[in-house]
Amino acid sequence: MPPRDYVRDITVRKCDKSAVFVTMKKDEYMEKMDNILSDPTKINKTIKDPMKSLKKRVSSMVTRTNKLQQEIKFPKVIGDYKPGYCYGTVKTHKSDNLMRLIISQMTSPTYKMDKILNDTLTLFIPTGYSLKSAVEFIDILRTTEPDKDIASLDAESLFTQFPVRETIGIILNNVYRSGRVPIPILEQSLKDMLATCTMEAPFLSYRWELFHQTDGVAMGSPLGVLFPNMHIVAVEIRTFIDH
Repeated sequence: MPPRDYVRDITVRKCDKSAVFVTMKKDEYMEKMDNILSDPTKINKTIKDPMKSLKKRVSSMVTRTNKLQQEIKFPKVIGDYKPGYCYGTVKTHKSDNLMRLIISQMTSPTYKMDKILNDTLTLFIPTGYSLKSAVEFIDILRTTEPDKDIASLDAESLFTQFPVRETIGIILNNVYRSGRVPIPILEQSLKDMLATCTMEAPFLSYRWELFHQTDGVAMGSPLGVLFPNMHIVAVEIRTFIDH
């Protein structure tokens, strides 16, 4: 059995994109997480607990939106809520075993609204520029004969790098100005909801310090996949039109 001091000095973290677990020095884990949380362009430290005001704001949004339409119902914001919490998964497939920030918002008053917005807005991602899976891509290669070279490109730290405000604008354009039937929510209301869910939801660090993400969307949020998909598809459409 290892000495007690040794056990206190290690941490066990899940491997990124795998069911494997990684044992690493606790100091190393904390240092890498500190580096992520110290980026002032993406994450800000919060001194005052904003949960009371956030709950009131989300409750007001839900009440107002439900009153104006009947198709998309958001549940009432009732009960006790807590800030989300963050942790890191280890990118063993990358050099230096970098960390991926995960922010769980399941305890936040924004979480249920996040899920409904994600389910509703996913339908407005433009088709024709994305694939559902690697299997679909392989099937295309097997059944067609491309007349040009095929290249695979990777975006580094995609979830945390794309601009949230610009992406909210892209989402609004896809919903209200794409020629499709828009959702029965006022555009300004949807804009406020998306901004609140992505830039105002607080979370706790492993040191029990409060933060909130001001740009990018970390994995762990129900909107964490929707936002990058909307942004990347918009970039692909602009690239296709320009060329």
